[in-house]
Amino acid sequence: MQHDTEKTHKRPKWVKSGEEELCPECFKAVGDKNRYKLICLLGKAKGGLNVSALTKQLKLTQPTVTHHLNILREVNAVDHETRGREHIYRLNRSAHCFEDCQIPYN
Repeated sequence: MQHDTEKTHKRPKWVKSGEEELCPECFKAVGDKNRYKLICLLGKAKGGLNVSALTKQLKLTQPTVTHHLNILREVNAVDHETRGREHIYRLNRSAHCFEDCQIPYN
């Protein structure tokens, strides 16, 4: 019998390449279009971005961006560094989602 944690999900249509079936963690990362846009923005930003810059570029509210970042942190897709009161987020390019499930991030 297959458990829910082993169930795969069809890759969303907005993710143009990568594996056809995604594990639950990777689907959680890209199953929402805004989270995938966030991944792509961070994938292009070698030095990382803060929440303010991400909010401006995505045209979303700060709480929404923070919510999406927290979900991406849960699945190890992003890392963050604290500089004073500012958090700088970077894509974790070695995460399972990008190496094994081959989710494109740029």
